[in-house]
Amino acid sequence: MITTPPELYATALEVVELVDQFRVRQERDGSVANPSAEDVELLRTIVRRSSEILSSFGAERQLDGLWSDIKTWIDSGLATTPDFGRTREEFSPPQRDEFAFFVGCALTTNSAPPVGRRLECFLVRRREPREIDKLAEFYPHPKNNCQSVILLAGSSGFRLGNCLVFFPENVPSARPVESQSYALFFFSKFRRIHEALAIPPAARILVDGTPVASTGLRPDVCYDARSVWGYLHDYYHHQGSWPLDENVALKTNWFVGLLEETKVDAKTIIAAIDDDRVPFRDEQIDMILLERLVRYPRSRVATRNFDAGTGVFLYSWFRERGGLITTSSGLRFNRQTAVSALRDYVSEIEGMEEHITTPDEYKSKATSFVRRYLREGEGRDRFAFSSDQLLLLSHRSAAEDQPLLFADGEL
Repeated sequence: MITTPPELYATALEVVELVDQFRVRQERDGSVANPSAEDVELLRTIVRRSSEILSSFGAERQLDGLWSDIKTWIDSGLATTPDFGRTREEFSPPQRDEFAFFVGCALTTNSAPPVGRRLECFLVRRREPREIDKLAEFYPHPKNNCQSVILLAGSSGFRLGNCLVFFPENVPSARPVESQSYALFFFSKFRRIHEALAIPPAARILVDGTPVASTGLRPDVCYDARSVWGYLHDYYHHQGSWPLDENVALKTNWFVGLLEETKVDAKTIIAAIDDDRVPFRDEQIDMILLERLVRYPRSRVATRNFDAGTGVFLYSWFRERGGLITTSSGLRFNRQTAVSALRDYVSEIEGMEEHITTPDEYKSKATSFVRRYLREGEGRDRFAFSSDQLLLLSHRSAAEDQPLLFADGEL
């Protein structure tokens, strides 16, 4: 358990309660329908109480940005959509073992509904595994802006559900994000998510060859292994012909992004298999496989969920190559064949990237590639399940539809 100064923690919990009161008044775009004087006063109270925390961190610039954004919103009327651009730009991620506090409107992806650009807050402490220091010696990240953090307190968007990330682009503003100067990952939440929503369904739908190395890990070991996966995942985003940091707009295209996310996780698995210097090798491999193949596709809104799309896509890639085989009692996972299929996938995608000359060409080829495995959906749905892909949704339990509760500083 991370030790938090009692007064700091108590104030953070008070702000959490106030933020949760305010966010239920908001619409999906962050606006408040028929705002009252009480809404305005609640918002000001939230900032006043937050100022005690931010001042204790020496985060005066973040506090100034927050007051500026709040004043602008109040002056414009809370019925307008909020702009927290200054708060976003003045937020500084914590250094190693240090605390950070955020309050402002943010989109908490994969959280429990209702989601949207609502007021949120979190108190975190950064904890980077020492294994990453060693890993960085032979996998040197050119622009590492990622922070592995423990969630100590958080509003509903971060405290409930499966939101594991906080990026600048999650904070609403009319000004575009010029660069991703921070990327917080709430990896203290991961173990409970993995053990509740990935491992049990895998045991029900896979009858043989189920990945088990990420099962039953100690909280600190699971956190460290997930952090190493996060480091390698982001490391591979910055490699190759079209690195993410130089092509952010392109790589956020749904089809291009799907190939990108699947590729970098495939490369992480291959590195863990081929290089015995990589820590937590087996744990990482099985985490990635179970998250992509089992948990993500079983999202409540899978056909509109990007991560679910990557998992269903990977499933069909494996099916086509014998990595997953249907039997009379369920799906059988063939590890050796699946790994070979991942190597083929990386080779095919990187070969395609080397011959692409323009972003438009990339988008066109990526769309065609993805549509080979994910058929087009209707309305807002990004894809539709085929009858074979529906096997991933079988044997659903009621527990999968209950949002998990976090923000206890586990570790």
